[in-house]
Amino acid sequence: MAYRNARDRPVASTDFAKFCPEVFRKRFLRACIYQLILSYCVGVVASLNLRHGWFSVLIALVSTRTLVYTAVSYGAAVAVLLVHVYLYRVTRTTYDSHFPGLQRLLRNPVSTGAVIGAYVALAHAMFFVHGWISGGHNARMWLYPEGQYGPPQLNPAWLASWLLALATGASYGVQMVINERLQLSFPSIEQSRIHTLKGRLPTCFSRAFGFSNSVVLWFWCVYFVFGWFFYRIACGFLAHVLTTTAYAVGNPLFSPSGVVFWIHSGTTMVVTWEIAHQVFEVIATEPTHINELSRDSNLCLVNGLKHGKDQLVQHLAYQELYRLVEFSPERRVDIYTDIDRSTGSMWKQISAQCIDILKAATAQLQAQQKAAADAANASKKPVSTTGKPATDAVSKSLSGASVKSTLQQNSGGAANGIVNPARDTPAANTPAASAQALFEPEAQGLEKYIVTLIWNTLAHSKLGENVLLWSLHARSMTAFANFQMQVWAVRSLMRLVECSLEEDRYGVVQGDIGTVLEVVFAYMGALEKCAGIAEAGSGIRPFNVQTAARQPQMLAQVVRNSIYAFTTRFYVHLESLKLPVEVARKLQAYADFKA
Repeated sequence: MAYRNARDRPVASTDFAKFCPEVFRKRFLRACIYQLILSYCVGVVASLNLRHGWFSVLIALVSTRTLVYTAVSYGAAVAVLLVHVYLYRVTRTTYDSHFPGLQRLLRNPVSTGAVIGAYVALAHAMFFVHGWISGGHNARMWLYPEGQYGPPQLNPAWLASWLLALATGASYGVQMVINERLQLSFPSIEQSRIHTLKGRLPTCFSRAFGFSNSVVLWFWCVYFVFGWFFYRIACGFLAHVLTTTAYAVGNPLFSPSGVVFWIHSGTTMVVTWEIAHQVFEVIATEPTHINELSRDSNLCLVNGLKHGKDQLVQHLAYQELYRLVEFSPERRVDIYTDIDRSTGSMWKQISAQCIDILKAATAQLQAQQKAAADAANASKKPVSTTGKPATDAVSKSLSGASVKSTLQQNSGGAANGIVNPARDTPAANTPAASAQALFEPEAQGLEKYIVTLIWNTLAHSKLGENVLLWSLHARSMTAFANFQMQVWAVRSLMRLVECSLEEDRYGVVQGDIGTVLEVVFAYMGALEKCAGIAEAGSGIRPFNVQTAARQPQMLAQVVRNSIYAFTTRFYVHLESLKLPVEVARKLQAYADFKA
């Protein structure tokens, strides 16, 4: 597509989200087509009968049972796709302990109940159909019908399968919510959709087989102890309703064919869910190219960046911004030269959105670090701030100094004395943070009261100290809920600044370089402090703390690479830049390649 200068085309009030419903509908239909083909493969696997040897594969390809289970699998897969459409998540938060998982279950009870209920219903339907097409004693609800052998008797294998379906659906739904597998992942490397699905299908089968084996194993142990109790309750309920039900003899746990049926049925069922999960994730997160549908692509993009009501729309807008500023020189020039706007130039509007993302993340990290430090130092004497006015006066007198003067002042040994904020800030060695610091701003009302009560109870017990240490990183993970969006905001903003040296013909970026660097360095400092606090507790829980520090370390590396790219491109022009003194001093370390 040939992009023209923004001033040479008519300005249309185009909303980014206006086109998204149509794009999402097309992607959903394409996902349904992929799922239909994969559901047929699942139906073949479900109708296999190993007693017929290799001929069972040929029989399964044209069997009526295959078509029946394909229809059931496809219906279940479409239901899972719909669950993803209405309950998708775009956060990138990761946890290792069960305490934040409990919080996540309490936070959205409606969504949690909908997910668990959907998988329980699908599990019952698919277990029933699979038992029906497989035949045998598992398919019959009544062991003996009423007549020659007396009153009808409930089939113990049928009851056990019903309870196993309940356990499988509930456990899968719970782990989907706790592990946030409903979230969408945005791959950084674009590749064909078919190739991506091919690479994920083996993982789907292995994960489904492992999950089914684990559920059957735990169910076998529980039902071995409480199975007769469950059976008596079910028979008593049916006897109360039908007044003719009697007990039957037999335990399905000691039937090898029954256990194999459970594993086979559970695996094919979970494979259907896993494939639907991967199909939606792969297709829904592909690049949008949404701006090409608009007469005013720049305004369309800005509207998408501002669209905070729909997380997926906003994430797709930031994804597209990063792609075009990184790989499309024509679109970068289009942004630089689009200055004839009543709402401000395109550079102003785009940079403002990216800066707001970084400022919000910086403020949240600083607030959490302050809360942790205040809780850790509550019993200590406050540090004196006698020398602060003099320091402020010196900073004010040096504000606006050029990088050249900073280079002269910091030459020699002074240049080697750049202080790393992560090493210079005292770190909290104890997980003594309040419940408010951990669960705000999400927790509200009754949930906040319950979680606070649990937290305070754990905080005053020896066992609770260990539990809270496992959840040490939960205080800082809230700031990285939009982890991918922060990555795109940093890279897009710094890439536009970096390329402006050669492509910005009107110089719209040059006057904002100081502001951009100030925001980026503040964000970098907050990330380094966050990683430093996490590393301070490494002697207690090294594995979990390493996981906790992973996201701030990755983001810090992204910011560091972006600043080095800017420094390399502007290296011969650094002396002419007018920057705040603190920004100039921090940039000095990058100019010396010592950051």
